[in-house]
Amino acid sequence: MSLAFVKPSDWSGPLQGAAWMITAAMLFAVMNGLVRLAVEAALHPFQIAFLRSVFALILILPFCLGGGLRPNLSDLKSTRWRMFLLRGAAATAGVLFWVSAIAIMPLAEATAITFAAPLIAVIGSALILRETVRMRRWAAVAVGLTGVLIILKPGLGVLQPGAVIALCAAAAMATALLCTKSLTRTEPARRIVFYTSLILTIGTLPFALFVWAPMTQDAWLLGVAMGLVGVLAHICLTRSFEAADASIIAPLDYTRLPFVALLGWVAFSEPVDTTTWIGGGVIAASAIYVTNRERQLAKQARDAAAHTDGDPAP
Repeated sequence: MSLAFVKPSDWSGPLQGAAWMITAAMLFAVMNGLVRLAVEAALHPFQIAFLRSVFALILILPFCLGGGLRPNLSDLKSTRWRMFLLRGAAATAGVLFWVSAIAIMPLAEATAITFAAPLIAVIGSALILRETVRMRRWAAVAVGLTGVLIILKPGLGVLQPGAVIALCAAAAMATALLCTKSLTRTEPARRIVFYTSLILTIGTLPFALFVWAPMTQDAWLLGVAMGLVGVLAHICLTRSFEAADASIIAPLDYTRLPFVALLGWVAFSEPVDTTTWIGGGVIAASAIYVTNRERQLAKQARDAAAHTDGDPAP
């Protein structure tokens, strides 16, 4: 249905959430394109990672501090510094690996491989958080990792360095997801975003200084653009989850692959082979199943707890 024919009264709920999520996917694709442009401008991936992080921090700082002339610093107080540091370190590693992967491999292929992050998070939730993972989710993880192997084609030649780096990015992203899952039990989103952005900027700075190259005006503009697009993408992502149920809109996050593939083809003349489409589809389908299954189990647990709380005392 064309958005031109949507009535104002219909512009809510799932439809609005879907629009926000698809917009976020497009912006993330644009972010990848900006990173590739920065690489072609002779900037090192580590320097690019820092520029993206520092400008994003500058742009989100007013929102994290509550705005106004007297920011509410009390909202930033926490006792979970170890978990914040772990999440920030994982995010730092993820960004460094991700930018490095984009620099040396096709955008669509790198994107498809990092779709494995939710699947790796399931493994981590069982091994690290000691959560119970039953057979159906293990089966979905196995299927999704098969999709990764389809893309990597390990039996048809030497494993490309970019693919290994993209897998490392996915593992770091999965670690950040697990930390976020733990932090959201006690910490507000604004606090998590602030400290992650701060640690990410501080964490990427030493790597950037080690390889720093003189900045041209175009390079500074690319840095600002990456920060701005990154912030807008995360705002759209947040709005999508506020507008509609996650089980409805989360699958739309995987529209990043066609957007990235189109951008890579038009802007950088990167063809996308069939195995990337097949492998990416398998990974996305598995990750969607895992996400929905975890949501169902969480709902069952909440319903059971509410039922127990409502029972009369014996």
